[in-house]
Amino acid sequence: MQRGMKNTEKSSLRYIPNTKEQQEEMLKEIGVPSFGHLLNSIPVGIRLKSDLKIPDKISEQELFEKIHKISQKNLNFIDFKPLIGAGSYRHYIPEVVRTVVSYSEFYTAYTPYQPEISQGTLQTMFEVQTHLTRLTGMDVVMPSIYDGASATAESVLMALRINNKKKVLLSSLLHPHYKETVKTYTKSHWIEIIEMPQKEGSIETEELKKLIDSDTACVVVQNPNFFGGIENIELISNIAHENGAIVILIVIESLSLALLKSCKKTGADIVAGETQSLGMDLNFGGPYNGFIASKENYIRQIPGRIAGETTDVEGNRAFVMALRAREQDIRREKATSNLCSNHALNLFAINAYISLLGKEGLYRLAVLNTKSAHYLRSKLIETGKFYGDDYPFFNEFVLRTKDDPKLIREKLFKAGFLPPLKVSDFFPALENNLLFAVTETLSKEDLDKVVDIIRSL
Repeated sequence: MQRGMKNTEKSSLRYIPNTKEQQEEMLKEIGVPSFGHLLNSIPVGIRLKSDLKIPDKISEQELFEKIHKISQKNLNFIDFKPLIGAGSYRHYIPEVVRTVVSYSEFYTAYTPYQPEISQGTLQTMFEVQTHLTRLTGMDVVMPSIYDGASATAESVLMALRINNKKKVLLSSLLHPHYKETVKTYTKSHWIEIIEMPQKEGSIETEELKKLIDSDTACVVVQNPNFFGGIENIELISNIAHENGAIVILIVIESLSLALLKSCKKTGADIVAGETQSLGMDLNFGGPYNGFIASKENYIRQIPGRIAGETTDVEGNRAFVMALRAREQDIRREKATSNLCSNHALNLFAINAYISLLGKEGLYRLAVLNTKSAHYLRSKLIETGKFYGDDYPFFNEFVLRTKDDPKLIREKLFKAGFLPPLKVSDFFPALENNLLFAVTETLSKEDLDKVVDIIRSL
């Protein structure tokens, strides 16, 4: 007991695992006179010129109390009802999903380099691939990439490799963060990126016909789009295919896949998406989990890894890594990307969530989200405070207000709601427009309360 207390006094064991005496013992063991001697290989020009100005040490309890006081300045946003989506959606996550994901053996899941000790991770990858192929209707799926934005950018690079063209048409209603990610990924590829204009919540297909030509590599369109609108993907696909372009369909609100026509039936060649809505918390914006699906003939151009099912030497069911086309696994000149990891823990959450709800559960949940969103929109318009374009949408919609958007957002915030997105933050020309999102976390009473707040202004 006394010896333990003495060691604790010598050092803060939680942060520095060894005492000064132990450090000297290790230096002596490796034959180095001082720690500074280990830094001699670092050029003098980039070394610190003076000691860091770090405050005096404090105890762990003092540190905890200090951080706790800082945290009290924050609001508990978990208790707020969200009216904002814009790429991240709060859905109800059944407790069984959280319980499964919290198993300690899943917390250690990482890249399954050795299949003989990674059967659980590989099986989860395989099962998520199966879920996503059924939801999208596509032939093959790479189930895990950093997020939807990187999946979108990797899909564009994939299209450039397939047809070796240099023109990319991006929907102006693609999530702004996704657009920026595409531009960053493709900056060194010397390609031309053109945004397709929108009108009344959808892409203007007549303008698309004017912009597309034989040098167009791909047409990138989000569905439901950033305004929640449901695009006419079949018409867009026909226009693109007539000009030899690849159609890349982006799905950010992945729950919509349970309700809308399958991506393959709409003519999409590649599907990139974000699966945050399928069992993951908002996590302050991440980590999330992206995916890429495509037609089978493009399988060799898919980045990342794909799991496969086989049998072992004894005839037992087994899982393996069927495709690994990243730099860490093959020669750089043959690699399709430099992706270095997947979000294995998030895959467990997706698998548990979809397995629990099943086909019927996902469909009913998607219908509930859609009906609730349409109910709120109609009630907001009835107040006379809002008006807007009438376009088909899933669970998100844009309305213009006759009042001050700032006042509306402040009133909703004070009433316990995370207010809708101010659209002009991303689209400066669209003043007084608010983007509402509705999920099953909002009851009818919640929606009626929102309407009452708006009506009282």
